[in-house]
Amino acid sequence: MGNANNPAGRLHTVLSAYRAAAHTDSTMHATWATVLGVPEGQVPVALAEVAALIPEIHRLVVQCGASEQIELFDAFGRQWAVPIMSEHHPRQTPSPGPDAVDPNALAVLGGLSAYLSTCAPEGVLPDAERVAELKAAVRDLLDELADEDSLPAELRSAINARLHDIIWAMDHVRIGGPGAVKQAMERLVGQITISLHNTPEARGSGFLKKVAKAISCIWIAYKAGPQVHAALDGWQDILKQLPPGH
Repeated sequence: MGNANNPAGRLHTVLSAYRAAAHTDSTMHATWATVLGVPEGQVPVALAEVAALIPEIHRLVVQCGASEQIELFDAFGRQWAVPIMSEHHPRQTPSPGPDAVDPNALAVLGGLSAYLSTCAPEGVLPDAERVAELKAAVRDLLDELADEDSLPAELRSAINARLHDIIWAMDHVRIGGPGAVKQAMERLVGQITISLHNTPEARGSGFLKKVAKAISCIWIAYKAGPQVHAALDGWQDILKQLPPGH
């Protein structure tokens, strides 16, 4: 999957797949359904997720501060959006076919991906077997949470929502990437941290320690190098506030 550790790489992968799959006697809508692996009725939702990669690329390019990369985005960013938000009717043939994706714009996108993979990498993608193991661990937490009575109802509800967010991010990593998984975990950490301050009695729950340990494993799987150590330092601060698990 190309440079999946940044949004330019993920958009490059998707647009390359579209260019390879498109032909004039197939509607753009049908081609996108094939490329994104969704029913045609879900194409608009899936394309909205793809389109969201473009402003994210711009945010990171500006954040990295290289004027030449910003100029490339300004020159070619609009062309990346053409096959996603085309003026051509998505259900009509003949369609633009592969020409909807400009090869020069695609090449520039590949260059930006290489730049962002160095300047703002999100992490790594575990193999499918490891992902299945991690998702199973989250589902086990959800099953246990259903019977957990040592936490306030509001906190149980929040943890339930955040654990589902993590599974969603792992399922949609082709577009969201490692960064989306990281953000979902950060929301869970934030929820627990706030609750530990507002409801001190929650610190007596061994379930929270199980959550922290499971999420630590996911964080390690999706992060690389120095980022892992920084993340683990943060987790250790949370773990120190929790009692031993049951």
